[in-house]
Amino acid sequence: MKEYDHKKIEKKWQTIWEKKGIYRAQNNSKKKKFYNLIEFPYPSGDGMHVGHIRSNTAMDIISRKRRMEGFNVLYPIGWDAFGLPTENYAIKTGKQPAVITKKNTDTFRRQLQSIGFSFDWSREINTTDPKYYKWTQWIFLQFFKKGLAYKAKMTINWCPKDKIGLANEEVIDGCCERCGTQVEQREKEQWMLAITKYADRLYKDLDDVDYLPQIKLGQRNWIGKSEGAEIEFQIEFPDVQRPNSVKIFTTRPDTIFGATYLVLAPEHELVQKLKSQITNWKEIENYIRETKNKTEIERNVEDKIKTGVELKGIKAVNPATKKEIPIWIADYVLVTYGTGAIMAVPAHDERDFAFAKKYDLEIINVIEPVYIDRPKEDLSFIEREAIHAIVKHWKEDKYLALKWKKVNWLTFITGGVESGENTKDAAIREIQEETGYQNLKLIKEFPRSHSKFYHEPKKENRFAHFSNFYFQLINDEQKELSQEEQEIHELRWMTTQELEKEMTIGGALRDLENLQGKEKTYSGTGILTNSGKFDGFDSEKAKKEIIKFVGGKEKVTFKLRDWIFSRQRYWGEPIPVIHCEDCGMVPVPEKDLPVELPKVKNYQPTDSGESPLANISKWVNVKCPKCKGKAKRETDTMPNWAGSSWYYLRYTDSKNNKEFASKKNLKYWTPVDWYNGGNEHTTLHLLYSRFWHKFLFDLKLVPTSEPYKKRTSHGMILGGGGVKMSKSLGNVINPDDIVKTYGADTLRLYEMFMGPFNQSVAWSEEAIIGPRRFLERVWNLQSKIQKNKKYNEFEIEKAIKKVGEDIEEMKFNTAVSTLMIFINEISKLESISQMAYEKFLKILSPFAPHITEELWQILGYKKSINQESWPVFDLSKIQDFELKIAVQINGKVKAEIMISPEDDEEIVKKKAFANEAVLRHTSGKDIKKVFYVKNRLINIVF
Repeated sequence: MKEYDHKKIEKKWQTIWEKKGIYRAQNNSKKKKFYNLIEFPYPSGDGMHVGHIRSNTAMDIISRKRRMEGFNVLYPIGWDAFGLPTENYAIKTGKQPAVITKKNTDTFRRQLQSIGFSFDWSREINTTDPKYYKWTQWIFLQFFKKGLAYKAKMTINWCPKDKIGLANEEVIDGCCERCGTQVEQREKEQWMLAITKYADRLYKDLDDVDYLPQIKLGQRNWIGKSEGAEIEFQIEFPDVQRPNSVKIFTTRPDTIFGATYLVLAPEHELVQKLKSQITNWKEIENYIRETKNKTEIERNVEDKIKTGVELKGIKAVNPATKKEIPIWIADYVLVTYGTGAIMAVPAHDERDFAFAKKYDLEIINVIEPVYIDRPKEDLSFIEREAIHAIVKHWKEDKYLALKWKKVNWLTFITGGVESGENTKDAAIREIQEETGYQNLKLIKEFPRSHSKFYHEPKKENRFAHFSNFYFQLINDEQKELSQEEQEIHELRWMTTQELEKEMTIGGALRDLENLQGKEKTYSGTGILTNSGKFDGFDSEKAKKEIIKFVGGKEKVTFKLRDWIFSRQRYWGEPIPVIHCEDCGMVPVPEKDLPVELPKVKNYQPTDSGESPLANISKWVNVKCPKCKGKAKRETDTMPNWAGSSWYYLRYTDSKNNKEFASKKNLKYWTPVDWYNGGNEHTTLHLLYSRFWHKFLFDLKLVPTSEPYKKRTSHGMILGGGGVKMSKSLGNVINPDDIVKTYGADTLRLYEMFMGPFNQSVAWSEEAIIGPRRFLERVWNLQSKIQKNKKYNEFEIEKAIKKVGEDIEEMKFNTAVSTLMIFINEISKLESISQMAYEKFLKILSPFAPHITEELWQILGYKKSINQESWPVFDLSKIQDFELKIAVQINGKVKAEIMISPEDDEEIVKKKAFANEAVLRHTSGKDIKKVFYVKNRLINIVF
């Protein structure tokens, strides 16, 4: 038997695969299609590092498994090659960006091929290829013709060093993401794409796709859909002959009675309009100037200290209360969101609360919270006026609590209000009855609250309306408690720290916070108070009536803004528009596409902020396509995200010169079945791509309204010590070195084995030895194979089941672990069944395709292992070795788990408590007992 020579084996099979084209997808095959996609890489000059290939390896495993399952698989590759780093390098070295890009893509291609990825290289694309960006420009023109691409003057983030406009996501802590220079705010005319026209669809259609929950959340948060009301506040001046008003947008019209001031964005047009009426204009002017130097991201940071200035000399009128309230400007309000003005309700909004506290503004509570504590679904509620009282010790800094004996409750003093009794007297009576203490002094009355709960001792659902009090005992005079009270609960004197640890009831915790001066806003729904005729109403149900009452109108707004689409740089797709003095903006005729980038000597951006293209007069000065008069080309270029917004469509028909892709190919291949990429691209890149796709769908150019059925993401591979890999830190690991020393199969296995795929993991040079030794053991096992040996097959059947399931769930580390465990077990045998070994090689092949191809050939097979069928596990051979048991919580089945008959009770308990449904039902609960009926059920009691 020859030694395992990974260099020879891997080179051999990569050559054979390419020559035979076994990974090439067939258009319009009769097989069921599977379109598997990775984010195509940006080819940097440093080449790849091991972190770049994590997604490629995972999706390659899935692609290989799908081929073995009989699918026609499209797993394509290309280059997202426009962008600022290449241009900056061209400026620094004087080399052509196209030459740099060619060199970089050659390096990346060689590296990817050396790792054995099953890409369909025949469909390779490059966003900088004029044959590709011709269609990027063509799609832009469709936006332009439909009025969705337009120019607007606006304030942008400007990097004075790179001399480029930056999108919000390219600004980190107020600095340029690329060079670290402090960003300035500049007014400039920019090309925009009207993504806001699609905001509602982009939000709603997330219900129809299989994206990870955090990805959907990121999309929804960025779109920022808000349903609420637009309400007008009248402005009062000393000069009554000049009526004016300001519109605000609010998602909480139910809180309007608690609006104690208005806040305008410093840029709001009303501020300048009312200049003559504002008595502190100099102060206002200075604040506006300061705000202009802040980026939108800086202004929006949640935990930053809020600043503002009152517009003295004018007031607004709250339309609900008819009271005059002050008007402020503050940088945390943005003119681009809603109406650029808000009503501030400090009792029910943390940001407004912090602002009100800082500037000593009025705070009015208008919503009393309703706490829900596990009421019985099949019982109606008994409503009751009640009291809740905190009682302080006469000497010590301790408070009286009741520990209920028949239920797991720790409460302060609670009780009902009798007919004809006021709440204060009821509180004193309840304290005396339940504790025996007689002499009380009322310190403070806290805001009211409400609670819906199941009262275990009374066996009924209660809807209690609590008046909340804080008393102090004058002395220790105490009467003996009745036998009934002693049986219900015991008295405990506790510190606030002890109460915080043990108290779980929402209303009691809120009063405890008020007691300690940890006053908080309440932003939920509840019962209205201090709200005129709406007192006692459910706040959510009262919204529509309150909107009518104040003369407002229901409205939906979005945080999403139109996409700034132009860049003042050279290395990007030229925007195919011509400016004519007579005809205005004229699209370049489609027959003249692509508008190619001219070759230039100087890539340096201009100080005026124009693109370097503006200096190339021969390219800029053209005839108007419409009137044939003198005209100029647009010199701004597209952002590098333009080409990546539709690249997945081009893969379906990458050589088509007549259209971006044929409808026949698009119908067969789209939507993408599974798309994986980095967490950093699950919001904006994904959103922009979905927007382009929906636009093309509306033009009937693509067959589906969503581009991707499924979207997943992966964690980063970090350098030693858990820090990000970076050339500047010198901790970058080149995959070429790993492939040379250990082999591509070892690298692939280690990338998948090193930790959970969705989490960041640190690279370890020592740990890679394990996967290498594993492959050597797999290689050496061929000497133990006996063709006719009978082998107890259940171990391989279990491995087939586990590995297959783990691949689908992207649990690659546990799949590799299963493969290793199997090899450990069968290595102990003197000889092994060839049938079991063959099945094992098949399930290993997606992870380690080179060594398994070689071993498959050694076994005598002519056909590639990649073209074999994925083994189907025999349930009859494993069903006796895995059992499904029920997990009960308080006697009711809440989940099912798989166990082995050999599992002891402790292992079963661990499996039960690791179950997601069980975790959800038991979180924070006091578990009293866990009963286990062997191999049948487990019951958790609390």
